[in-house]
Amino acid sequence: MASAKMKRKKFTKTVSGKTRARSGAKKTAKRGCKSCGTMLHGMPHGLSMTKARSLSKSQKRPSVMFAGELCSKCRRKVLDEAIMVTQNSKSRNSIDLSMRKAVEKAMEKLE
Repeated sequence: MASAKMKRKKFTKTVSGKTRARSGAKKTAKRGCKSCGTMLHGMPHGLSMTKARSLSKSQKRPSVMFAGELCSKCRRKVLDEAIMVTQNSKSRNSIDLSMRKAVEKAMEKLE
């Protein structure tokens, strides 16, 4: 069971008029890009964990390559690098190390 610090506090009034703190479920956080850390659009946030889990797959994340992992700018960079490597205009060793795994994954999907 999660501790009180991990849960969100809700203040409710009782019948006698006093306010009591009740602990509720934690909300889902905003997702960030793995490469640059910017907020990802199209991802659910601010819901409770059970509500976020019960959404359909198309509501949980967009149906684009690297959706839920990379933002649109980083995804464009990765795809450009993958295309350059497949066309032999760039070598695999010259790819930035932080993007190398994503570029190899994109190359597999492009083939």
